[in-house]
Amino acid sequence: MLARRIVAKHVTQTTALAMLGATAVLAGLQVLFTYLGELGSLKEGYGAWDALKYVLWGAPNYLYEILPISALIGAVLGLGTLASNSELIVMRSIGISLWRIVGWVIRSALLLVVLSFALSEWVIPYTNEQAKSVKSSSKAAQLGEVRGYWTREGQRFIYIDYANSQGQLKNVQMLDFDENYRLRGTLQADQGEFVTDGSWTLSNTEQFDILQNGSATLIKQEQQPLALALQPKYVHMVTIDPEDLSPSQLISFTSYMHEYSQVPKTYQLAFWQKLGSPFALIALVVIACSFIFGPLRQQSMGFRLVIALFAGLGFFYLQDFLGYASLVYAPSPAWFVFIPILIMFGIGGYLLHRAR
Repeated sequence: MLARRIVAKHVTQTTALAMLGATAVLAGLQVLFTYLGELGSLKEGYGAWDALKYVLWGAPNYLYEILPISALIGAVLGLGTLASNSELIVMRSIGISLWRIVGWVIRSALLLVVLSFALSEWVIPYTNEQAKSVKSSSKAAQLGEVRGYWTREGQRFIYIDYANSQGQLKNVQMLDFDENYRLRGTLQADQGEFVTDGSWTLSNTEQFDILQNGSATLIKQEQQPLALALQPKYVHMVTIDPEDLSPSQLISFTSYMHEYSQVPKTYQLAFWQKLGSPFALIALVVIACSFIFGPLRQQSMGFRLVIALFAGLGFFYLQDFLGYASLVYAPSPAWFVFIPILIMFGIGGYLLHRAR
């Protein structure tokens, strides 16, 4: 029992170090090549130092994107090292099952899964906003401003010419319709201020109501309360790309949009991609294990790495293609996000089953 624990610790440490090493190398190369690419975009007000700050602020996002490939390469390198030293053969000869070894490798990958979740939830939303503020020469707070925003609540259509994350509105126009979409009235206000959840105060309003007899009334007020579900934090989220929002922000925003209007599929796709990212990472680790124990066990380390890279790139290209295709053809992007993951699990499981 003690010997098996020692073996488990050895396999876990070897593959974990290989994954972390692959992550560090790939992240460094990504930052370097991205900075070299940014040097070609230099202009007045955006110099080499600004480009460096932009790349460094974007580094957590680059790291998040390469974690699945790092897990794939690290698993191939770690297990390949054990195989080259005949350690895997010794483990199998003393009765350690193939699936147990795979489980130890997956346990190493959980470190990258935790890192991936921490980056997407707490780090990337902030760092990406800072990166955009560097490149746009704007303060981060100014990125929380919306111009020309439409929203819908029931039979009311609302146009907001300007809104910011501090709860200020300008030039608000509303159109109220009945169940048959006949216009019942309009409301226009010069300004608006957020009071509390669901409550706003409009200033300098003009309310135009159409009565059933065909006549109309016009009411002008200096201040008027308004029940509006829009909240300043959601105004801020509208200014951010869906991919830059954290999973919790996506859940909050999509719940709000689902309650008061339709949820844009781009936000659904971003949420399912973030949810599927840990499963994609583990699926690539299973594929890496199948390369070592399966048909590539007699091949050189370099050949295994090349095949692993092709498999990883093919997986991400397929997932991206199906993800964006789901925006047009599928009722839910979840199906097209998880189909490539299930395919990779199936292929890896089949190859491991044959090698057992």
